[in-house]
Amino acid sequence: MKPKLKDVAEAADVSLTTASLVLSGKGRISPEVRQNVLKAVDELGYVRKNRSIDAGGTKNLGILHSIDYEWGFIWVFIRPLIEEIEKSMRALGINTVLLPIKKADTKQEIIEKIQKADVQAVVSIHYGNADLFTTLEESEIPVVIVMNGNFQDTFYSVCVDDYQGAYEGTLHLIKLGHRNIAYVEAERPDLPMLLNDRFIGYRKAMEEYGLSMPDESIIRFELSDKEELTRKIAGAFDKPDRPTAIFCLDDEIALRVYFILEELGFTIPQDVSLIAPGDVLDYEQHYYPQITTMKINTTYKGEIVTLMMQNRINHNPEDIHVLKVKQ
Repeated sequence: MKPKLKDVAEAADVSLTTASLVLSGKGRISPEVRQNVLKAVDELGYVRKNRSIDAGGTKNLGILHSIDYEWGFIWVFIRPLIEEIEKSMRALGINTVLLPIKKADTKQEIIEKIQKADVQAVVSIHYGNADLFTTLEESEIPVVIVMNGNFQDTFYSVCVDDYQGAYEGTLHLIKLGHRNIAYVEAERPDLPMLLNDRFIGYRKAMEEYGLSMPDESIIRFELSDKEELTRKIAGAFDKPDRPTAIFCLDDEIALRVYFILEELGFTIPQDVSLIAPGDVLDYEQHYYPQITTMKINTTYKGEIVTLMMQNRINHNPEDIHVLKVKQ
């Protein structure tokens, strides 16, 4: 069996990261540690992989994407992203392998999927696991995280500017004349920064115009609890000064709100205006109501992801890069 980088690290009594930095000639490594690593390389006969695309080092790119039920609605949204990545990578002679994962999968189970697929680089869509990503990076498998702002200071990421999007969406409602604007959100798995950024953007716009945000107008609910959402919306709208508009965390939540409002006897947009970022629903299908949405150009994001990964593979830059796309 050919020796791996982790074998070199163990023989030299250093971390995988340190061993990788020595072999790439980067980082502030003491002469003694560098000598120990190089000695282990010679003794083990370790041959460092050539990661250059032009040299044919990387042939398979893996895309991690969730198949959990709560993420089922997202396929229409991420399909153009995956299509663009596949097309661009194919032009570079790289295969794209879809790796379906579940929240219950352990780190080792995901690593085994990556190994069996003979993947040498990974793009993770929404899914976040710092321990997994660190292990992959230390094993010389570059990672780019897409649409998950939780790891901007530690891993290469391509994100959406959720703060600015929510700010501009709320501002749009205000400029239409709305003064009582409710906010509806629910926790999305692995994406706490999404909730934080969009709520802060909403609050910023409301505060700039001196608009109140009563507790009953800030609606948070469990995704699996329709009764909770119905009860809270009914409570917010059972008042003389009820909301005239609602900003929802995303389109899928806006769809739930839409049907609940209809059940309560309200008409959209005549009685209530709805807006949500994301464009995650297939509005070409007749059974989806036409909700005002803030489109995210996922094809463009796919281009950026491809360029970032290509740069990582060919040049292995040391500094973490983060790119944000405006909604």
